[in-house]
Amino acid sequence: MPGRLFTDRRALRFALVAVALALLAAGLLTHGAAARRSAPALPSRVLSGAPVTLAALRGHPAAVVFWASWCTDCHVEASAVERFARSPAGRGRVVGIDYSDGGDWRGFLRRYGWSFPILADPDGATLDGFGITASLPVTAILDPSGRIASAMFGVQTVARLRSALAAAS
Repeated sequence: MPGRLFTDRRALRFALVAVALALLAAGLLTHGAAARRSAPALPSRVLSGAPVTLAALRGHPAAVVFWASWCTDCHVEASAVERFARSPAGRGRVVGIDYSDGGDWRGFLRRYGWSFPILADPDGATLDGFGITASLPVTAILDPSGRIASAMFGVQTVARLRSALAAAS
């Protein structure tokens, strides 16, 4: 019996490792498909702050945060995004893009005090142009040349944003 128990545990361990590797490979394939392509032009409609273009972002990595006021997780991450944008690592490197928002985007911006440029993507064309298909929030990390270095899905923290920009340098 002890030999069988050892074999069962070893088989279970092997199966768990195989599943983890498969999930990792799938994540890397998804990540790689969007990575290192030139980012599409940013929307020209400004909701808050100054207009911004890809050319203005070149020279250093940047975070492009796609959000909407109706998105629960966007509310969860909003304070962290603002703290990052005000930090030395994030200053001048964050752009928010309001994705197809039929909600109260003005109230969202007032509530969280976002201090970085906010652009409008009313038909979702910009997010589509980034080649990202996921639920919000989504953060695209651009390298200093304006190429998509990575896409981050779900709620982000200051530490994750800082790490992603450092890796894109």
